[in-house]
Amino acid sequence: MAMAATDLNLDVRGLPPCEPMERILAGSDRLLPGQRLRALVSREPLPLFSMLQQRGFDWRVVAVVEGRCELLVWRAGDLQAAAGDE
Repeated sequence: MAMAATDLNLDVRGLPPCEPMERILAGSDRLLPGQRLRALVSREPLPLFSMLQQRGFDWRVVAVVEGRCELLVWRAGDLQAAAGDE
């Protein structure tokens, strides 16, 4: 999948517990209109999804392969970011 020019990229694979979630939440808080956060994590971060929803973000898991999950996060209602590279 091609990367949108406005994607913020974050690779949190291999970090100790809680740090990946904290960095993804902090990164998502910095998103501007039209931007997405593209995060690489070691596995699908299921506990993170409800936290993102509570903070007003949408997300999509792009790929899950052994040792790697690619996650896109954007502000809920941001149609430009949601469309991304579709």
